[in-house]
Amino acid sequence: MRVMSAGGQRVLRNQTGFTMIEVLVAMIILAIGLLGVAGVQVLSLKQISNSNIRSVVNMHAYDLSERLRAESSHLGDYEKALSAGCAGCNADLANWHNELLGMVPTASTKVDITELASRTTAEIQVNWTERDFGNDAAAQSYTLFVRLR
Repeated sequence: MRVMSAGGQRVLRNQTGFTMIEVLVAMIILAIGLLGVAGVQVLSLKQISNSNIRSVVNMHAYDLSERLRAESSHLGDYEKALSAGCAGCNADLANWHNELLGMVPTASTKVDITELASRTTAEIQVNWTERDFGNDAAAQSYTLFVRLR
């Protein structure tokens, strides 16, 4: 209740509540806010998935580098051109490649070994696609350069 004075007299007026327009405006503002939260949630889930894929690719590349260090006498067997398959690969490289494909189905790999008199290096490259902001097939690449000896 509100008390208003009109020429020295007090008039009591009942408050009738919110109008329908006020309620609709509040509902529209709430809906826009909830849509924004939903959009941020979807983007967050995409980025978590992408982060997981990048971690898997990183771990597999380092795993292969350790395999190469363990097999330092047969490094030429680990050479591989960039491809999604592993035809003609030795068993260890084929197992590594298949493990990677099990976790990142769109991956293609390349292994390049450079043997010099003073040192031996390896270049391990993994390419894959991931979901991006407006694109569901954004190309990504990870290259690990390793000095083996």
